[in-house]
Amino acid sequence: MERAVGLTDGWGVTCCYLSRSVRRDRLSRKVLFKKGSFYHLSPIQIVSTLYKGACLEKVLQKRGVILNNLCWILILLVVLAGCSSSNTTVSTTDVESPCNSSTGLRDPLPACSEETPCTRVAPEVGMQTIDSPDVVPDCDPVVWDERFTQDVLGFTRYSCVRRPPGASVLSKRPLVLWFHPGGAGGADLASAETHLYEKSDSYDLTGDPARLGFILVSIQGRNLHFPTTAPRDGLHHDFYYRDLDSPSTNPDIANADAIIDAIVQEGIVDPSRIYVMGWSNGGFFAQLYAIARHDNATTEGNHVAACAVFAASNPFEDIRWDPFNEVAYSGSPTCSMTVPASAVPILIVYRTSDAAVACDAVQAACFSTEPGYTIEEWIDASAAAGLSVTGLMIGGLESGSAAPLDENTIECTDYSNGCPTGNCTVLPPTDACLSLVNHQRWPDGDYNNFPFDGMDRELDMLVFLRDNPL
Repeated sequence: MERAVGLTDGWGVTCCYLSRSVRRDRLSRKVLFKKGSFYHLSPIQIVSTLYKGACLEKVLQKRGVILNNLCWILILLVVLAGCSSSNTTVSTTDVESPCNSSTGLRDPLPACSEETPCTRVAPEVGMQTIDSPDVVPDCDPVVWDERFTQDVLGFTRYSCVRRPPGASVLSKRPLVLWFHPGGAGGADLASAETHLYEKSDSYDLTGDPARLGFILVSIQGRNLHFPTTAPRDGLHHDFYYRDLDSPSTNPDIANADAIIDAIVQEGIVDPSRIYVMGWSNGGFFAQLYAIARHDNATTEGNHVAACAVFAASNPFEDIRWDPFNEVAYSGSPTCSMTVPASAVPILIVYRTSDAAVACDAVQAACFSTEPGYTIEEWIDASAAAGLSVTGLMIGGLESGSAAPLDENTIECTDYSNGCPTGNCTVLPPTDACLSLVNHQRWPDGDYNNFPFDGMDRELDMLVFLRDNPL
């Protein structure tokens, strides 16, 4: 079956993204809009949410690459119009400041609920409002061993868990936590959009051929009011409330602590090889969590050894939207924090142009990204703070890319002579559109956009983790 992925960017650029086949069934050509899939929308949801949707099949030409797919052409004027009435900056003398100097955000991001529904919903969610914090992942039993459920700080939390064959008390394996991107992303993406679930059975993450495979846990986020200028309410992991203590009052940090401790108690985890990975929002959170738990253990004494993420940047920066009072925020104090010291090794894989989390400052200005959403600035700032953050830049689809898709390169695409314009409603797709597509393709090399695939950079991420145990 085939499902539509990443229909809108949520950062003010309309995206006609490319459909991608689910690997377990490549024979059917039907389009399936499945709850829990990355950026899912049905035709009815598109019409009701965005007023207008049109579907057509084209052969798109860009950089000599043919992208033959079923695309949904979306118009987000309703999103921009919906923001205009409430996008008013208020003085911190009118309402309590959302920020403080100790935790960044003063409290955890508020969850969507009947009492405080989320109304600035990420477009790809396909809903006008969200009135519950919970979305239960499928955790397809063909792929996953179980859907793990636990109650943490008043929330019912879900994770998909897969254990490799042969894992036992006498043959302990690494544990990898994976955090999904935000908006309509979910724990099921680890099996739908990555090859990690396949590698988890037999990949050597220890250097010991007698202990192949790793335990993979994909953690489901919560529906949250999100503090970005563009509407992004939906499933997220909270990296803005930075209580790094153990135990933590951040529900997402506490949840990760609890799942690690629970799996370790099974007796099958190599405690020197507990790793975290993430994508976009999940990559921001994974870095925050790795920094929090490398030196400062969970309540049961477990530490994170290393972290590898894709398309993520600084988890300690400011906000431009007050999620408590639902108003634009540019007051004082700032939510930006001094980056804490940590020796945890972190790898960031990123592409030469990214419309959501920019490669460099010029791109950040072009795409109007959120504070801290600039990868090369974060790599420089983390080095100055004494962190060990390594960047791996890979080529993107945009015309100015210094390398083919996913191949190593060292330069962000230069837009200093003019920002890319347009969106994904025009054919052929513009560099602005392709920069967004760069963000929405997890770098496993398998994109099912005939006839074009890239390199498998999951391997680089896993090698980095293997080389950095405690």
